[in-house]
Amino acid sequence: MAIYHTRIKMFSRSKGHSAVAAAAYRAGLLLFDDMTGIKHDYRRRSGVVTTRCFAPLGAPEWATEPQQLWREVRMKEKRKDSQEAREFEIALPCELTDEQRSDLAWDICRDLVGRYGFAIQASIHEPPTRGGQNWHLHALATTRRIRDNGLHDKTRELDGGASGKAEVEWVREMVASRTNDHLAAAGHEARVDHRNFGDQLTAAIEEGDLERAAELAGREATLPMGKSAIALQRLGADCAIADANRSIRQRNARRHADLRQSMAENGYLPAPSEGHGHEQALRDRQRELEQPIALGGSGSVGSIQGLGPLTDLRTPAERQDAKRAEARTAFSEAAKLWAEDFIATIDLAFAATRKLLAHHAERAATFAHLPSFRADVRAFVKCLKRLKEDALRFRRRLETEDRLSHLVSQAQTELTRFDGEHPHPGLWTKRQWQMRRARRFQAVGQRQEAHRKAVEATQPEAQADYTRRALETGVELERVSTAMLARYPLQSDLGVDQRAAPSGHGQTDTPLSRGPRL
Repeated sequence: MAIYHTRIKMFSRSKGHSAVAAAAYRAGLLLFDDMTGIKHDYRRRSGVVTTRCFAPLGAPEWATEPQQLWREVRMKEKRKDSQEAREFEIALPCELTDEQRSDLAWDICRDLVGRYGFAIQASIHEPPTRGGQNWHLHALATTRRIRDNGLHDKTRELDGGASGKAEVEWVREMVASRTNDHLAAAGHEARVDHRNFGDQLTAAIEEGDLERAAELAGREATLPMGKSAIALQRLGADCAIADANRSIRQRNARRHADLRQSMAENGYLPAPSEGHGHEQALRDRQRELEQPIALGGSGSVGSIQGLGPLTDLRTPAERQDAKRAEARTAFSEAAKLWAEDFIATIDLAFAATRKLLAHHAERAATFAHLPSFRADVRAFVKCLKRLKEDALRFRRRLETEDRLSHLVSQAQTELTRFDGEHPHPGLWTKRQWQMRRARRFQAVGQRQEAHRKAVEATQPEAQADYTRRALETGVELERVSTAMLARYPLQSDLGVDQRAAPSGHGQTDTPLSRGPRL
């Protein structure tokens, strides 16, 4: 189950913090602190999946090299209470694959760099236990903006006050939005929400989502479980926090069932009939969202005990406006996606796609009222995302190879350390010693095999296959774009002798997905 977690914290000299030490620990690197003369060596630590640095366009080359970056930070900060780094600690969904999690983490970092102009050292960490779900990102950012000639002014807007709260809220919302986008692109139904229960309940009522409102109404939050409680729970031992959370979940389930029954009895939701299956429930839910619910008498606002006052659902016109806004937003997101650098890896002109997106806002404003346009935009965005995935596949394979090389080195170091510290069984029995060494030896073999496969995936033959697949997807995108240009033309698309031609408002309202195959 995908969880949401975003935490921002500072590293300050007044508290004895060191940005160099923090960077070395989070990335599993060897970094030298020129100010104190201390060598921070964390190359043996496990759990670091991969590390990557980000900086604004035009930043010096050293901004993406950890040793030089944090040396410059230490030299720039003169005060004894200087804040040297700001960390964004973000949960990553366990439902995604390693590559998908990396894509999500890097997109989040690019958004942060684009908004605040600082440099980031980003490290993805895996769960500490096998089968765990605590995948997370440590994005360690400079507290100063970075330009072509080095570090400059502080990012004061994140320091506190009204502006600080607004920026923190922007970060939280951005992380949730990016996470949900990547979950949807990967075909998962799970979603995260950065809002608290109260805000979610208010939004559900305003949107007319009574089922969601019933689920959230009076919902009691579970207690946070630390690592000790989680360890006890996995061992099957008694744990007071786990027992308390179990009771809370049972109370929430009973409360939800009572509220839903009350809503069904008052006509807000259909009562489940005998043999009412999941598929029928989904159809009923869709029917509820498409038709307004009669609340009270003469259209008055009703209420349900425990849920509070309810507002009426949107009118058909409001729902149509929302669909049009969704199409405009999707088209705008496609234009932003197109502006990324992955297109340069494909040897194709993309003339039709460039022409289609050249006036995307005007095209969406003109045709968003057509259901076929909205369906075609969804198909276009889906194809564009698939193109990005295919275009960046080789780069991700290289990152995977680099990550596995690091893991092989860690496993070999661990085996060497074990042999050096325990050349003989010592206090262990011979069997215990052999089992412990065998685990480490097996880890080396498994990671070497995974690294070998990763190396094979970056050979010239594999790269040629990735290029071919990306080109095929690019050709498909061009076909979709060409069809959309023909179906939804603008005056700016037509030649001088075609300016008098119809603008396309009277065309057949059939989406591309149901028309002839392109």
